[in-house]
Amino acid sequence: MTLQDDKIMRIEIPNRMMSATFTLPIDGRKVVGILDYTANDTGLTPMGFWVKLKPTDSYLDRELRASGKLISRCLQHGESLKDLVDTLSQDNVIGQMANYLHKNMEDIIMGKRPEKRQRELSTDPYASQLKE
Repeated sequence: MTLQDDKIMRIEIPNRMMSATFTLPIDGRKVVGILDYTANDTGLTPMGFWVKLKPTDSYLDRELRASGKLISRCLQHGESLKDLVDTLSQDNVIGQMANYLHKNMEDIIMGKRPEKRQRELSTDPYASQLKE
């Protein structure tokens, strides 16, 4: 018995895709998200989600890049962004980025700036207690 059906195919990726970029301040760092998507008669389909950390070349940056590749792979195999967000924890950077993308995807794609400045996000569960 195999756990994976080898006949499951990834969605064909077009040579060129539309993309949108957004940044979030998380744990005092500038985290950049890039959404690749396609558009058709039924709407927009997210195809890839790439995450980088500024400055690059750190352990966390490599982990975020790897997590973005994994999310992209899941999207290309037919997983919905909502299911992925529901699976990911808000206690980590990739979970916060994916959740923000899911909640604000239309505004991100339209290039709308948030009406109010995005508050600093934190993966530290005790950060809110320290500020009080």
